Amino acid sequence: MKLGAIGADQLALGAGNLAPDPSFESPQTAQLIAARPEWTLTTPGNNSPTALSVDSTSTAKDWRSLQLAYLKVLSGERHFLAFDSKVSADFNGSAAKLFLRYDDADGKVVGYGVATAPVVLGGPWTRVQAQVQAPAGAVGASLRVEASQASSGRVWFDNVEARTVVAAGMVVAGSISAAELAVNSVTAEKIVALGITAEKIAALAITADKIAALSVTADKLAANAVTATKILAGSIDATHIKAGSLTADRLALGTDGNLIADPSFENAVTDARVAGSPYWSVVTPGNNTPRAVRVDATAAAAATRTLVLALAPAVPGQKMFLAVDYFASTNWAGRRISFYARWEDAAGGLLGYSTVTTGEGAVVTGGWQRLQGVPDEAAPAGTVTARVTISTNESTAGTVAFDNAVCRVVMASGFAGARAELSPQGLLLYDDDGQEAVALVSGRPNYLTLATDGTPVATIDQSGNAGFQDLYVAGDFTIGGDSLTTILDARPRGIVAVDYQATSVTTTGTEMGFVELAFTAEKDRMYRVVLDCYADPSVAGGEVQIFLRDGGANAPLISSTQVQSAIYPMAGTGGWQRVRLEDVRHGTQWGEGTHRLLITFKNVSGPSGQTVRLLGGTNYRGVFYIEDVGPIVLETGVYNTGGASTTPPPQKYVKTYSASWSGSYAARGSYNSYYGNKMMQGYYSSTNGMQASLVGFPAAMTSDLSGATISKAEIYLYFDHWYSNAGGKAVIKAHSHASRPGSFSSDSEATTISWAKNQGKWVDITSVFDSTKWRGIALDPNNSSSTYYGRARGYGETNPPKLRVTYTK
Repeated sequence: MKLGAIGADQLALGAGNLAPDPSFESPQTAQLIAARPEWTLTTPGNNSPTALSVDSTSTAKDWRSLQLAYLKVLSGERHFLAFDSKVSADFNGSAAKLFLRYDDADGKVVGYGVATAPVVLGGPWTRVQAQVQAPAGAVGASLRVEASQASSGRVWFDNVEARTVVAAGMVVAGSISAAELAVNSVTAEKIVALGITAEKIAALAITADKIAALSVTADKLAANAVTATKILAGSIDATHIKAGSLTADRLALGTDGNLIADPSFENAVTDARVAGSPYWSVVTPGNNTPRAVRVDATAAAAATRTLVLALAPAVPGQKMFLAVDYFASTNWAGRRISFYARWEDAAGGLLGYSTVTTGEGAVVTGGWQRLQGVPDEAAPAGTVTARVTISTNESTAGTVAFDNAVCRVVMASGFAGARAELSPQGLLLYDDDGQEAVALVSGRPNYLTLATDGTPVATIDQSGNAGFQDLYVAGDFTIGGDSLTTILDARPRGIVAVDYQATSVTTTGTEMGFVELAFTAEKDRMYRVVLDCYADPSVAGGEVQIFLRDGGANAPLISSTQVQSAIYPMAGTGGWQRVRLEDVRHGTQWGEGTHRLLITFKNVSGPSGQTVRLLGGTNYRGVFYIEDVGPIVLETGVYNTGGASTTPPPQKYVKTYSASWSGSYAARGSYNSYYGNKMMQGYYSSTNGMQASLVGFPAAMTSDLSGATISKAEIYLYFDHWYSNAGGKAVIKAHSHASRPGSFSSDSEATTISWAKNQGKWVDITSVFDSTKWRGIALDPNNSSSTYYGRARGYGETNPPKLRVTYTK
C-alpha cells in the first residue's frame, strides 16, 4: 500500500453505513432531538434496545422530519437506503420515509431520493429499501426520516442504512449481489484469462464469503495491482486488517480535525466545488501551495459571491475556529471579505452565523493576508448543520483568491456557565456566570482572573495591570524599572542606634566619658550623630566642653580620635541647661565598618572646686542617637564672604531623559526599516545577520551635561522578547550620534547585563557612559549565541528607553 494512500478521507468508521447512529442508541441522537419535543426515543426497537419515534399530533396535516446526517455526494452517485418502521393504529399520514435531500453548492435543493414504507395501521415492524441517485449539481445530501402529511398518530423508525452504491460511474459495493446471479452461472471457464482485472471489479463486489479460504494470496496479485483508488472508503474495516499491519508510517492523518476536505484546493474535490460556476475557478499558485480558488468579484451592482467548503453536523452551543488566507487584487472593490459557518436547523432553515471577517472597509489588497478567529456567536438552539462558506461581500470589481482554509470545532466542556474552551488560538476559561475569566489565546488580549467560591480574588488584565489580595516576593521587586531596594535606599533609613540617659556623670575638671553608642557605616550613606541632654554646673562660671570620639571597632577611650565638639558657657548657679552636639558626615569619611562612638566632657575656666554633670532624668531624658539621613551627598559648597561671588557653587542634579529616536541595524551595518523603532540585538538568521541597535536622547541632555561631572548614569530598557523564555543578556555600549544615523557605529567599551523576558528595569551604565560627549546607548553583542538574541522597546512604544544621569555642575 502506498505511503499516505489511506488518509482521513479514505477511512470510514464502521462498516460503510453512512448513518452515524443507525439504531439510535448513542448520545448523538439524544442531542439531535433535545430541542424537538415531538421526537422521542422509545424501548425496545426492532431487535435493538432503542427506536426513534415521532408524534404526528397537529391541528393540521404536516410533514415532520429529522436530519440524521449531512453527507458529501457527487453528481450521479447512487445510494442504497433501508429502514425499519411501523405506525400506530390512529396514524392518518400518507407515509413513513427515509430520504436524501440533495443540495447544490449554494445550499439550494436540487432533488430527493426516497425510500417509502407502506402504511399498515397498528401493524408490525416492516423493512423497506430502495436505491436512489444524486442529480446533476448535487454536492451534499441531508439524510432524514419523516412522518409525512399527518395530524395524528405516531411513527417508529429503527435500523437505518444509507450506503454508497455507484460512485463516479463505477459499480461498487452491493450493486450486483448473489441474488442477481443464478447459482454457478459465472464460472471460471466462462472468463477469459486476465479478462477480469482489478480495474473491472469495484470494492466489495467480491466479498470474503465469495472467495474460498486462502484462494487469493499475495502471489496472485500483480505488484501495485491493488491501489488506494481501487478501494472504496469504508470497504476495509478493522476485521479485514491484520493486527499490526497498519503502522504510523502507513497512515496519512489527512485533515487533522479540519472539517474542510482539500483545504488547500489541490485535488478533484475542489474541481467539483467550482465546476459550473461562472465566478469561481482554480488558479495557480496558492499561498505556498500549488493551487488556490479565486472568485471574480466584478458586478454591475454590488453582489455577494460565496463558495461552500463544507457541510458538517453541528449541535447547539458549538463554536468554530475559522481561518483562511486571502489575496484581494489591488482593484478589488467591495464591503468586506468573510469566512463563516451558517447554522441551519433540520429543515435547512437559517438560524444564525458565526463569522470572521476583515470588517467593513478594512480589506488589505495586493498581498496574502490571514483571516482567523473564534467568533463569539455559538450555534443556536435547534442547530444540526454547519455550512462553512467563504465570500466576497457586496463587491463590484477585482478578484479574491483563497487558500489554506481551516474549520475546526472548538473543544468545550460545556456551552454555558463554567466551562473550558480549547481552539488552535489557545485556551478560554469561563466562570460560573459564563463570563470569561482566563484568556490565554493568540491574536487577542490575554487576561487572568482567579476566584475563590465564585468571588474574584486576583486579576491580571490585558494591559498587564494586576490586582492581588496579598503579594509575596522572594526575589527582586521593581517599580517603574527601579528595584524596591533602590527606591528605599534613596530615602533616609532613620535612626540606626539610640541611647537614653536618665542618670548623671560628673566631672571635676578632668575629661570623663559619658555614654557610648556603636553603628556600622556604609560608604554611600550619610549619617547624623546627635547628643541632646542637660548640663548642670555646681556654681556658675567657666564652660563645659563636649567631645565626640571614635574608637573604630575597638573600645573607645578619652584619648580616641575626636571627630566633633560642642562648647557651652556655664552661666547659671545650679541651673540646668540643654546642651546639644551634632555631626553630619558620609560613610566614606567615617570609613566602612563598625564605629564605637564615645561622648566625653570636662569643665574648664570655672571657679575652683566647680563640678559639672551631664544628665537626663526619668521624665526629662537625655538622648544620644545615630541617624541614617539618606544616600551620600558630596560637598559642593564654596566660601563666600559676601563679596558678590560670580561663580555659583556646583549643585547635584538627577535628570531623566526620554528617548527621542531609536532603530535597528541589520548585520551591524545599515538601518533596518522593517523593525521601525524597535531595538534588536544578536543573531537569529542570515536574513538580518548580526543585529545591533541605537537609541538617542534629546539635545537638552547635551546642554545639561556641558561642563558637568557625571557621577552616575542609568538606562531603562524594556525587553519584550528573548530567544529563550528564561531571558537573555544585553550588551550595552555608548555612542555620540545626535540623530539616527544611516549606518551603525558605537564606542567599543561595553557592559553586559542579564534581563528577563517582559522585564523593564534601570541598570547602572556609569562604566561605559562616563563622558559628557555621549548622546545615547547601543545594543551590540556581536555574538551569535542565542543568549544575546532579543528585542527591546524603542522610541514611541510603550515602556520606551530612558536615561537617568546624576551629575554636578
